[in-house]
Amino acid sequence: MADEARNITLLGNDGDRIEVTVAAGTPIPKGSLMRIATSPNTALITSGVNQHFIGIAAFEKTATDGITKMSVITHCIADLTCGGAESMTLANTVMTGAVANEVTVADEATVEGSSEVVGMALETVGGNGVGAVLINVGKTWM
Repeated sequence: MADEARNITLLGNDGDRIEVTVAAGTPIPKGSLMRIATSPNTALITSGVNQHFIGIAAFEKTATDGITKMSVITHCIADLTCGGAESMTLANTVMTGAVANEVTVADEATVEGSSEVVGMALETVGGNGVGAVLINVGKTWM
């Protein structure tokens, strides 16, 4: 996979990790942006816009390790890739992008919904650039 989160600075209590359920045969690289996919509390790697972001994979999971539970980081600063032609602008909110592990600028409706927001940009970068994002799952970004 590509574009996983890098240079993570944990905030809160060791990144305020939570445990999610994952499919045993699915590989998940460390640093993958994760989304809630199904109930109960089952997560997958992000794969498009308007998905419900849950955190960043705290470790690598292989397709053959049999792991069905893993922790995701919900409170950190991480370098994320801003996909497509859009720029990520300082202090604006970002959401899951059209491609796995990428983010894009969040519109007003997304910010109101909050669960689709990945975080707040801490710097300005052009499309396909990498920039720091403050991630705090569960925070209201309005």
